[in-house]
Amino acid sequence: MKRWRNIVGLIFVAVYFPIIFSFIGVDKGDVVCGEIVSAIQDSVENRFITPDEIKAIALDKYPGVLGRELHSVNCNDMEAFFRKHPAIEGCEVYYTYGGTLHIDVWQREPIVRVFEGNSSYYLDADGKKMPLFKNHAAHALVAAGYVKRLPSINDLVTLSSLINEDQFWKAQIEQVYIDKKGEFVLVPRVGDHLIEFGSIEDSDVKFRNLKALYKTGWDAREWNLYKKVNLKFKGQVVCTKG
Repeated sequence: MKRWRNIVGLIFVAVYFPIIFSFIGVDKGDVVCGEIVSAIQDSVENRFITPDEIKAIALDKYPGVLGRELHSVNCNDMEAFFRKHPAIEGCEVYYTYGGTLHIDVWQREPIVRVFEGNSSYYLDADGKKMPLFKNHAAHALVAAGYVKRLPSINDLVTLSSLINEDQFWKAQIEQVYIDKKGEFVLVPRVGDHLIEFGSIEDSDVKFRNLKALYKTGWDAREWNLYKKVNLKFKGQVVCTKG
């Protein structure tokens, strides 16, 4: 008897679910796009682009999307289109059964703002340029000076990443200056001194030595006594008052 019930149960499952899924498939094919919902999925610190702007861009690029059957909307094409926007790192487009088209966006993250001659732009962690945006300015490290004299722009990206990834340096270093030799000079928020960092070589060691100076070498009264801190000599930190 038990075996018979199991057989009946298997037959029911085999027949019931294909029928249900077929109805769902037919119904879903008839559902039209009645609404677009866009969202920024990354940190709220940056607002280079807003949900309303995303929606407006979608309607401008795909003017017939509202009222169109959802199954005919090319989500992959829309994702590829939005990823070309200078503020957007990633995009996911999908629709729900009720007729809503969702556009989820992840913004690019600038790590440094570069002032070069009369122009200014951001660099992200991959070293890619980002333009300035009229509605939002990112709170980013600033770099200026003879940027073109750097051996590689990746040196600036590496240095900026090291500063941003350490909360101590992120709070203390507010600007990177590139001198005529193409070497780095760091400008701290606290203290009247400049930090002659030199090239990107041995950056970890230089930052380790500098942090030791700040935390154990100087007391609070000495932060404003020195004018230069030189890290370019291997294994040494040279401080000068004049």
